[in-house]
Amino acid sequence: MQMATHSNQIPKDLVWKILAKLSVKSLKRFSCVHKSWLNLLENSDFKSIYYENLKSKTAYSSSLLLWRYFHDERSDRHIYENEVYLLSGERYENMVTLVLPNLFEEIGFDRIIDCVNGIICHYKKAGLNVKIGLWDPKTDEHKIIPPSIITNDPDFDAEVEIHGFGYDNVNDDYKVIQHICYCHNEFYQYEPALANWQIYSLKSNCWKKLNLEMTEKGGFGEGYVTYLNGVCHWRGGDKNGKEVLVSFNLSTETFRTTLIGWQQSDDIDCLTRTLVVLNDSVALISSFDENSHIEISILGEVGVKESWVKLFTVGPFPYIWHPMVMGNKCDIIFFMGNENHELASFDVISGKVIHNISIKIDLFGTWIYKKNLLSFATGIN
Repeated sequence: MQMATHSNQIPKDLVWKILAKLSVKSLKRFSCVHKSWLNLLENSDFKSIYYENLKSKTAYSSSLLLWRYFHDERSDRHIYENEVYLLSGERYENMVTLVLPNLFEEIGFDRIIDCVNGIICHYKKAGLNVKIGLWDPKTDEHKIIPPSIITNDPDFDAEVEIHGFGYDNVNDDYKVIQHICYCHNEFYQYEPALANWQIYSLKSNCWKKLNLEMTEKGGFGEGYVTYLNGVCHWRGGDKNGKEVLVSFNLSTETFRTTLIGWQQSDDIDCLTRTLVVLNDSVALISSFDENSHIEISILGEVGVKESWVKLFTVGPFPYIWHPMVMGNKCDIIFFMGNENHELASFDVISGKVIHNISIKIDLFGTWIYKKNLLSFATGIN
């Protein structure tokens, strides 16, 4: 057998450049090829190459959609407002303010659940009254979705919780998924037998019930949900109290669950966890209050808890930073907990703030989230 010599081996730097173009899932699979490939993502030099490759895959022409929910605590009335900004440019220097259409006149919680192909799905709650709208800012088309399928029982009140919005690329359809539970209006106890999941199809313009038992999302913030390639993802707690990721396929109307296994210790004080999309994979940004640092972890394969890979740990910071999501160049958009309540873009490799984002942030109950937009779609029929 002819042994390999130094002259016919591929240089390590060239191998790394090739491997850095692969997904985390592929890197995991190829780790058995060579011993030195086993823990590549734990190597700081390789991670720098991998991160720079992620940045090169994102075009500066894409836009950044930021929305915030504003509660003016100076007012005697509990008024919640929202503002939507469309940012573009290499340094987010171009800004347009968008005005969401009003779903109804009552005072309530008006929130954006997601933005897919330029179509914004938003909903408003006022007591038991819930309305969902689909809005295309480019054409200003706006559609209010028909009411949900509600069981009429005088002893129970229906509570609707939106879990996702996305595009079914197999059937060329936009869909919304929600969970409905029923609470006794006198004893304030939930009746599990009445609860159900429902899915709305824009093409058929109607809801239908799903015969599924899925974990509900664990909170109301938009850091709990995201969408990627025909699948809605949300995170919540299962029956055993473990945090899991639920991935619902809009085409097959089936789901898979992935344990978020590395963050189950009770002594970890995690301030914020935000689901994001990074390099066509689901990722999680975690902000820890204990020592004011963040971690970025990416999921290699849905349903495989061992495929979570911690890409970066950044910090500590001089004050609490609340990560929102990844920016246009794989930078992290932060809401900084300083006295000015600023937004900033942070590079995880250099460990430096790239630039501040010039949006005035009020001091009264503001929360900010974002989505990347490559282009606005048209046509809400």
